[in-house]
This record gives sequence, C-alpha cells and structure tokens, in this order.
Amino acid sequence: MSILQRLAESCGIPGAVASARGVAAAVAVALLAACGEPGGETKPSAPAGAAPAPRAVRLQLNWMPEPEFGGIYAAQQDGLFAREGLAVEVIAGSAGTPTAQMTASGQVEFGIVGGDQVLTLREKGGDLVGLFAIFQTSPMGVMVRADAPWKSLQELWASDATVAMEAGLPFVRYLNQKHPGGKVRLVPTGTGLAAFEQGAVQAQQCFISAEPVQMELKGIPVRVFSLAEGGYDPYTVTVATGAAFLAKDRDACAAFVRALREGWARYLAEPAKYNPAIAKLNPGMTLAAMDVAARKQHDLVAPPGTGANEVGMMERARWETLARQLVELGTLKAVPPVIDDVFWNAP
Repeated sequence: MSILQRLAESCGIPGAVASARGVAAAVAVALLAACGEPGGETKPSAPAGAAPAPRAVRLQLNWMPEPEFGGIYAAQQDGLFAREGLAVEVIAGSAGTPTAQMTASGQVEFGIVGGDQVLTLREKGGDLVGLFAIFQTSPMGVMVRADAPWKSLQELWASDATVAMEAGLPFVRYLNQKHPGGKVRLVPTGTGLAAFEQGAVQAQQCFISAEPVQMELKGIPVRVFSLAEGGYDPYTVTVATGAAFLAKDRDACAAFVRALREGWARYLAEPAKYNPAIAKLNPGMTLAAMDVAARKQHDLVAPPGTGANEVGMMERARWETLARQLVELGTLKAVPPVIDDVFWNAP
C-alpha cells in the first residue's frame, strides 16, 4: 500500500480514490485539509471574510511619554493604528536609551531619533531611514529671562554670560563655530534649572515643551532663542526605521505613517482630549504642564499654512544642509552619496 493510500485510509477516504489515475495531486491536497492536526483533530479555520490578524510592531521612544509624542498616543487612543492593520506597542524611553541602535539593528521596528543620529549611524554602517519628522522646526533653543539684555544668539555668544549646555552636542559646536571670539562660559546642565532660577547661570539650553514650560508654571517669564532661527534646524524628533525593515515591509511603514499623520492632526486640534492619558503614563509631568507644552509646540509641529497631508513630511534640502553642517563640524566624514536613501516620505 502506498503512503498516499495509507494516509487516505487514516482519514477515512477509500484508498482507491487516492490511487485513481489523474487525481492523485488533488487528493493529496484534500487529504492534508481533511486530516488537519496529527491525531485526527481538525484545526479550526478563520471564518470566511475575516480580517487578517494585525501586524505587530514596536515603537521605541527616546524619552518618557510627553506632548512631543502626542500624535502617537492620539493614533493609539483613537484606534488609527488598528484601522491600518497594525498592533503598535509604544515603549517609553529615558535618558540613555539607545533608540537609534535598537531601530537600526531591528530590535524594534520603529524608533524616535534625531536627524543627526540618522546620518552619523548610517556612516558607521547602521542603516536608519527617517520616515516622519514630528517637528517641522527644531524645538531646541537657548532660554534666557525675559528681561535679559541679549536680543539674539549672536549677542549672547559675544557676551561673558554663563550658559548651561552640554558641550558635546552638535548644536553647541555649531554655535561656537558660527560665533567665535566671545567670552561666553559654558557649564554643564547637571544642576537642572535651579542654577537658572537662582541667577547663577544666565542662559540655559532648552526644549520648547520642557524647560520654558516649567518656568511659565513657576511664574518666571523667559524668552527662547531658536536654534532653527540661528541656522541649525535638523529634524530633531524623527520617527525612523531600519533600511532592512523598510525594504521588507514598505506597506507596514506606509500604514504606520498614515496613522501618525492623522493622529497628529487630531492631537493638534484637541490636545486636551489626549493629555490625560499621556499624563497617566508619566507621573513626573503634570497635566497642566502637558497642556502648556502642547500650546508651545503647536506651530513647530505644524507651522501656519501646513496642510493636513504635509505634517511629518521631510525635505531633501533640509537633509542636505544638515549633512553639510555635520561635515563642517567634524561629526560626519562626508555627505551621503545618495541623500534620498536617508529618508522616505510615504505616499
């Protein structure tokens, strides 16, 4: 008795059917379906017309849940990821989370990184690709008190003021290179905002939705010199993926971006709807602070005149400018030969 006949009889199908001329292949397919799992148990099949299981992906943040990620949480809260066939796990980060490396290596499918990280990691062999720029204008700046005498970064850098900044960051090297010869004194930011409040430092590096928010809630008026207006405007908060994942699952990347774009449109229109849920995930930031942060960052995420389909979009010229600046600063050895490999605007 042939293997096909034995398999047929074990499933209750006469062996003659299995050996009939011209139908052996068709019977083999039927046998596999009829037998199901070993032991004669039939594996239940999905109902006709049932939707496929959602594609599970992970998004690693580079910081705690805050309004800078508001559109992500809006997309999750309103089921926009699920509508696109995705089950997204949003993973909170902290200082030192190696988000860029985790994303490039495929440990997570998506990650929040800086534009400079995309370029520097690619030069070292880690193929990151930018997918969605949360901020169209960099939220980084230098904060001074409202009554400070300086009217620009150039004036500040020409002074003998004490500025709390992390000296190794690209934008600090940029400012030192652009405004040489000043007497400004840089000190670490390790003491937090206490030194700024007490007047021990006269200026402080800041993120528009963080330090200026804290000062406003304490009733301390401040002004912020935008680094973007000073000439350094990278895509600071960028959703990126690995080149390998983009090549393998471009549809998932496009679906992810579509959900993000609508999520940000909803968050920008009504942040108060989503901030309570974000605040529960981050006890270190009050709901009041999140509401102020959302207001301060609004025009940097969607500058006036930005259309709904333009949120998150990236420009080749911006990437080219950043690459040239990083080469001038000694952070990059060379501008990437094909700048279009660095980012992808989903249709």
